[in-house]
Amino acid sequence: MTRNPADRSSDNTSGGSLPRIPTLGSTLRLIREGLGLSRFGAQQRHGISPSYLFNIEKDEYTPTFETLEKIITGYGLNSIQARYLRELRIPAEELAPVADLRQCVHDNADMISHLDDLEDRHILAAYVDPLWNVLACNDSFRAATPGLEDSNCVPVWMFSPAPQTAYLHWPHESAYSVATLKAVLGRYRDSEQAKDVMRQLRPVKEFRRQWSASTDVSYGRDTNDLLHVRDPATGEPASYRLSVSDVTQTQNILLLTAIRKPYSGPKTT
Repeated sequence: MTRNPADRSSDNTSGGSLPRIPTLGSTLRLIREGLGLSRFGAQQRHGISPSYLFNIEKDEYTPTFETLEKIITGYGLNSIQARYLRELRIPAEELAPVADLRQCVHDNADMISHLDDLEDRHILAAYVDPLWNVLACNDSFRAATPGLEDSNCVPVWMFSPAPQTAYLHWPHESAYSVATLKAVLGRYRDSEQAKDVMRQLRPVKEFRRQWSASTDVSYGRDTNDLLHVRDPATGEPASYRLSVSDVTQTQNILLLTAIRKPYSGPKTT
């Protein structure tokens, strides 16, 4: 058994009543509670003693990979949840500061030129880091996201007033944003970006509600899951197909694009 140097920073709020950067222990506790299991009941599922499970959930001990697999099987978790727990079991990945990544993009003439090419093709495009901090974007992307410049962070912007009125299926989009954020926070949990996004979102009541309402995580968006919005310039409904692709070997810089499609969202009045 090994000690786990779990994050003891201010992101781990007392009592666990507020959202915090995920750890393996805190996530396992939330999953167990979501299944309606006591630690004694959980033991019947996976054979881990209540006292040892208590120490795991408190991040006092890191379970072996074999023990974690027993827990995953015992709780009947799907492949995405299993991937999430395995990522939380290993050390966090490094992530360069936003300023460094932004400088990297702006110093690369080809990357900036590509944004211009996409603009000419009427494609909304932005370079983002894994936590969806905007590093650079074209004019169409900026016009479609009014108010984003205040934070330059898409998850933070998602819980501001503008998208709540512009997105025609905002509950779906905000839930997807939270599920995606949980996955990347787990992977890059020691980064400054992780701490900053939680600092900005923690005071937001609706974010807190959605964060605690589900243990879902997401590692990508189905390309058939279109984004339905009201065009900020015309007020007309529009649908977009979103895609995200890696543009660097380190996966620290991603290209987000949105291609307009015939409107196929909910009926509007």
